[in-house]
Amino acid sequence: MEILNGKRFYYILGGIIALLTLFAFYHPKLVDDAFISFRYAKNLVEGNGLVFNPGERVEGYTNFLWVIFMAGGLLIGVQPEHFAIYLSIPIYIGCLVLTYLLALKILKRRTLSLIVMTLVGTNWTVASFATSGLETPLQLLEFLTVAYVISLGTEKGWNWQRTLALSVVLNIAILTRPDAVIIAVIALVYYYKTHNNIRLKEIIIIAVPFLLIAFPYLIWKITYYKSLFPNSFQAKVHGLSGITYGLFYVYLFCLCYLLFPYVILLIAKWKNLVRSNHTIGFCTVSLLSWVIYIIVIGGDFMEFRFFVPVIPLLMILIVYVIETGIPGKTLKYGLIAGLFLGTLNTSLAFDKPIGGWGTQNVETLSRPLTGSKENWIGIGKRLGELFGGTGVTIALGAAGAIPYYSGLRTIDMMGINDANIPIIGNELSVMAGHRVIAPLSYLYNREVNLVFWPNNFTFDEVTFRHWVKNVKWENIYRYYLDVDKQINGMIVNEAHLIGIPINDDLITVAWYLTPNEAVDEVIRDENLYRILLVRNKQVSK
Repeated sequence: MEILNGKRFYYILGGIIALLTLFAFYHPKLVDDAFISFRYAKNLVEGNGLVFNPGERVEGYTNFLWVIFMAGGLLIGVQPEHFAIYLSIPIYIGCLVLTYLLALKILKRRTLSLIVMTLVGTNWTVASFATSGLETPLQLLEFLTVAYVISLGTEKGWNWQRTLALSVVLNIAILTRPDAVIIAVIALVYYYKTHNNIRLKEIIIIAVPFLLIAFPYLIWKITYYKSLFPNSFQAKVHGLSGITYGLFYVYLFCLCYLLFPYVILLIAKWKNLVRSNHTIGFCTVSLLSWVIYIIVIGGDFMEFRFFVPVIPLLMILIVYVIETGIPGKTLKYGLIAGLFLGTLNTSLAFDKPIGGWGTQNVETLSRPLTGSKENWIGIGKRLGELFGGTGVTIALGAAGAIPYYSGLRTIDMMGINDANIPIIGNELSVMAGHRVIAPLSYLYNREVNLVFWPNNFTFDEVTFRHWVKNVKWENIYRYYLDVDKQINGMIVNEAHLIGIPINDDLITVAWYLTPNEAVDEVIRDENLYRILLVRNKQVSK
């Protein structure tokens, strides 16, 4: 029996949605990777095309529609770092509303549906990525919309309006992220299973949005980039080599959110879930397929970002199994309360189980942008002031805010925005997105002037002066480049470093790789710190 009825319930529903939105957006957490999309959008608006570097057609993004939205923001005078947040607010509210409506379709109880919506809205990962600047909340909205349309078609039948809505949303989802094709295939299978008599009219309604939306995009993409798969896929996925870390990534997710008892419940009931009804079956198959996809691609280095599109499905199915398969109200309520405890555990103790394993929470990903010890935005702006318009080329691993704000030609050492590095790169780690790094010889051949690794080589004034006195050749290995391999038949025996003041108390150190008159002029005019490292000895000047 429902506890809350009448208009009062809808006031409570609206109030909780408002509080959950405030919870997510009170402190936006833009992450560095969002600025990669922003840079593509900026280059598009400036007439350079959808490129990371003008003249180099490399698809380093996996969120075409989001990039276009960011470009639209620029056209109306709103910078992407602000427009991404403004746009995410109504999208996130839509996610909460659809979570409630989908849960209501399955659970048939408003109170339980409200609990599910609250579980999703308080989920630390979902709330954090709502303000990350990435397309994650948009993809979540699309997945929920597909599931809700499937539920309507299952319950009320497939008229032309629902058929058209399903096709349009699926095509938009594919434009948002190419991996949405997984959900598209499952949705079309369930459309076929729940449609009693598919006629030519329905086939046309399904096909027309594809011919008008996804097909032209795919033709343009192959023509423009000469590849169907984004370059970021090439950089992140190396066959099936990432499966081990992908499994570990799933394990970490279950560990942080204390989900192991619930996973056991779902596994025990999975046959019943698939056969229960078509809506529950669609949610179950979609969740399972998505988890398999996460494992195959090797997970991610960001805090469970890839789980966000299916977290509402997971919570709905868990609550459904608890409600229908667990006896006794006390045990039921205890298990549901345990889901909230998992979110609390992740928000308060994420770094305890995760620390050292490579997966970074959103706070860690966001902090370097403006943090007093890193300030990547400040570094990017300062480099733009010093070297903007000079033709200076930089290389770095954090290829978001620094390239975006500096406007300089940039070699992404992780290969996300470089077509060659995924092929020739040296092994760096087992994490998706950080598997390979550019060979030093490649940076020489691309005539990179300045190499940055801001995590390791940005200091406050006092620390920098101490570091200069003690720096040795071994420090050069903190750039993670292959300095012991021959380049053009010769071993690198010296490295020129320069310290660039970012503000009154922050200095970043760059490896001055290829001589450049503009860099030399800035060194002289700004009286920059210069350090010469030589194998087996160190000379500072």
